[in-house]
Amino acid sequence: MRAARGEDVVPYTIFLGDREVSRWLDDMAQRPLSAAQIEQILLHDAWCLWAIECGGRFAGVTSLYEPDTLRGIGRFSIVIGDKTLWGRGLGAAVTRKVLDHAFGALGLRKVNSDYLAPNKGSAIIHDRLGFVEEGRLRADAWREGRWVDRIILSILADEWTGRAQ
Repeated sequence: MRAARGEDVVPYTIFLGDREVSRWLDDMAQRPLSAAQIEQILLHDAWCLWAIECGGRFAGVTSLYEPDTLRGIGRFSIVIGDKTLWGRGLGAAVTRKVLDHAFGALGLRKVNSDYLAPNKGSAIIHDRLGFVEEGRLRADAWREGRWVDRIILSILADEWTGRAQ
């Protein structure tokens, strides 16, 4: 993981333009985004955002956003845009680093996350790393001609610390 750079804008724009990558992402990613919009997301809007690099090349983005420092909460996201890296453990490895940072350097007490139910890759990562399902927003997002559920999850600092020992 590293800081996002201007050179990441074009490949990230290409990743988001691929339906196989973007179909389970937030509603914002369901329409074409310009390079200027991607640049704003990558280089200006983020609280904690990192480029994911694998084998010396840009592979995606991960972040903590929507900080609530009074309550010690942040929201997690990850996009592995390079499909050749799917199913190889990269998502879990990156998520571990983000959670270590969230509960270590940032001192958060809780990290929230969500994913659309058909996204099996996200389900596996969240389950493997100990996120707890808090709820389900039924028929929350329109994807591939149907309404799909959004799964709401979180992990607490003491749950993460307990897993790491």
